[in-house]
Amino acid sequence: MPQIETMTMDEKIAIGLKALELKKQGKLEEARQVQKQIPLPPWLAKNIKEVWKAGDFLKKNGYNLSEADAAYGPGWLDDAARASGQ
Repeated sequence: MPQIETMTMDEKIAIGLKALELKKQGKLEEARQVQKQIPLPPWLAKNIKEVWKAGDFLKKNGYNLSEADAAYGPGWLDDAARASGQ
């Protein structure tokens, strides 16, 4: 499967550096929220959903799933949850 990216590496690095700075300032929750702006790699999002059964956790906690959505199609997280009875 080709790598699908919705954000450039430079954008991801900039977000990571901002989160790191917030962490250094003791703003841990704000740093976590900023980190969640970086899209999860599709393979990782799928693994979290299938192995850990935590797809709802990803959605409810604001993780960026744009690359997984692009790779697996809209609703991939919801469809799997319904099929597995979650």
